[in-house]
Amino acid sequence: MIELVQVSKTFNAGQPNEFTAVREVSFGIEPGRVTALRGPSGSGKTTLLGLIGGLTRPTSGRVRLDGRDTSALPERFLTELRRATFGFVFQQFQLIRGLSVLENVMLPATPTGRPYAEVRARALQLLADFDLARRAEAKAQWLSGGEAQRVAIARALINDPKVILADEPTAHLDSVLSRQILAIFADLRAQGRSVILSSHDPLVFEFGLVERVVEIRDGGVAA
Repeated sequence: MIELVQVSKTFNAGQPNEFTAVREVSFGIEPGRVTALRGPSGSGKTTLLGLIGGLTRPTSGRVRLDGRDTSALPERFLTELRRATFGFVFQQFQLIRGLSVLENVMLPATPTGRPYAEVRARALQLLADFDLARRAEAKAQWLSGGEAQRVAIARALINDPKVILADEPTAHLDSVLSRQILAIFADLRAQGRSVILSSHDPLVFEFGLVERVVEIRDGGVAA
């Protein structure tokens, strides 16, 4: 169970460009379901995903994971918890140019200390699962949009997280590729993982994947 309790996030506090992206948000997310944060661009969806996944800390309020207050954890412990619990799929993919597809997928497992051979074998299996085995040695910048998104999902799964966070996962894909990516998320849900995504793409909500929608407007949960 993930809980947000009166969570706010302000950037550049006390400066002329101070901006509050999230305002006193409270809601819970049940495990093993697909939850979508829906709202227009600039509504605070991406910031909320970052707060849920521990990529950023709230200015006020609390974020809890299974009753544990993650927003109060020291950075080292938060990093370990984030790495073990969450897999992140970023809107711009954020694959590292110059590295191969295989190296990109393996990268989040590097700090875990797991044996190289074990991590490599898992990465190759993930690529095979997503029909990307033939692209394992290709450089990240050589990929199509659909390939890059599948690699990003494989990378998110390398540490076997129980929660997948995806920011606008269909934003740069056509309808055919979008449906393929949503089908992958459906498979992850069938495996028992939680999927939390942000989107304002109608196709995401027409696909039949999303089980709960949280409407976000102006940094808050819409009534």
